Amino acid sequence: MASSFHSCDVCDLRLITNPCIVWCTECDEGLCKECHEHHTLSKASRNHSVIPFTDYQKLPTDVLKISQYCSKHNKKFEMFCQKHERPCCSKCIVETHKECRDIVDLDDVIKNYETPNALSEIEKTYVEVAANLQKIRQHQQDNVSTLKNKRKEIEKEINKTRMEISNYLDKLEEDLMKHLYEVEEKENLKIGQLLSALEKKEKEVADCQRNITNIKQHATNLQMFLSVKQIEEDVSSKDKFLHSLFEGEDLNEHFLEFEINGVFQKIMFDIKSFGEVHIKEQPADIVLSRKKTKEAQIIVPIVQSRSIENIKMKIHKKINLQGKWIYGCCMLPDGRLVFTYTREGKVRIFNNQGSKDFEMKIPCGAFDIVYISNDNTLVVTSGESDKQYLTIIDLVKKKLRIQFG
Repeated sequence: MASSFHSCDVCDLRLITNPCIVWCTECDEGLCKECHEHHTLSKASRNHSVIPFTDYQKLPTDVLKISQYCSKHNKKFEMFCQKHERPCCSKCIVETHKECRDIVDLDDVIKNYETPNALSEIEKTYVEVAANLQKIRQHQQDNVSTLKNKRKEIEKEINKTRMEISNYLDKLEEDLMKHLYEVEEKENLKIGQLLSALEKKEKEVADCQRNITNIKQHATNLQMFLSVKQIEEDVSSKDKFLHSLFEGEDLNEHFLEFEINGVFQKIMFDIKSFGEVHIKEQPADIVLSRKKTKEAQIIVPIVQSRSIENIKMKIHKKINLQGKWIYGCCMLPDGRLVFTYTREGKVRIFNNQGSKDFEMKIPCGAFDIVYISNDNTLVVTSGESDKQYLTIIDLVKKKLRIQFG
C-alpha cells in the first residue's frame, strides 16, 4: 500500500509541501485542494478522472506499480495492439508495431471492455483456484498421513518377521542343544560301561596279586604248582581282554564337534539387508474444477513426447483370433480384447493371456463395437442394408442385455 502521507506532486515542484487530497489517474499525480481546483478548471485537464487519495491508498501495490507511460520511450500509452495485446505509445507503433493491422485507440478499448464482468469472472476463477489449491494441499496432507500409517504397518511387519525368524532360530537352537546333550549322554554311557569293566578287571588283578603273595608264603610245593597253572590261565584271559580292547574301537577317544549349517553362513554373507523400502508413485486422483469448460478434469502425469521417427515397434504378443472377417475391435480396461466376426455373427472376448473368455451370438453380421464404462457393457452394431441392430452385452453377467432393431 502507499504511504499514509503524500504531498502534492505539483506543489513539490514549487518546493511547497501540501498534502494531496485527490489522485488524478490521467496525470498519475496527487493534488492538493488548491491544485485540484486549478486542475478542474484547466481546459487540458478538466475531463480527467480523479479519485479521493484515501481510495487510491487502498489499491494493491501491484496496481500502484502499473504505469501509464511507456518504459522505453517515456511517452503515455495511447493505442492498443490487439494482435500482441499490449498498450503502445506513438513511438512503439512506428518502431515495433508498424506491420500490425489491429491497432485501436486505447480509450475505445477501455470503454468497450466489460471490466466489472471480467473482474467477476476472475474472482470466480480465483475462488476455483483457491478451492483447487485446498484440494491439492489436503491431498498432500493425506499423503503424509498415508506415509505415516504405511510406515507403522511396515514397522509391524518387520517386527513380526523378525520375531518369526527369532522364534524359528530359537526352536532350531533348542533342538540342537537337546541333540548335543543326547549325543554326550550316549557317549558317556558307552565310556561308563567300559570303565565298569576295567574296574572289575583291576579288582580281579589285585586279588590275584594278593593270592600270589599268600601262595609264596604259605602254600606247599604241590599247592604252589597247581596254583601256578590256574593263575597262568587267568593272566592269559586278562591279557586277551586287553588286546581285544586295543584291537577293537572301544578305546577310541571320542570328541564332540560342531559344524554350522552352510545355509546360515551363506545367509550372513549373501543377505545384506533385512528388506527394501522404496517409494511407489502413481498419478494423483485429484479432480479439479474448471469454470470455463464446466467439466471436471483429472490431473495426469505429463508424458514427454517423442518423435514418431524415433519410435520402434516390436511384437508384444500374438493371439489366435479363431476366425476370419474381423471388422471391429476394442480393448477393455482390464486388458481383455474384444473382436467382432461379421460372417459368423459373433463377438469374442479374449483375456490378456490370449485365451478366449467367452463369446456371444449377434443377429446378422457384427460390425463395430465400443465399450461403455458407465455400466460396464459393450455396444455392437450389426445387420444388413434392410435392417440394422444395436446390441448391448452385459460384461458382468456375460449375456445380451437388450437389442434395438
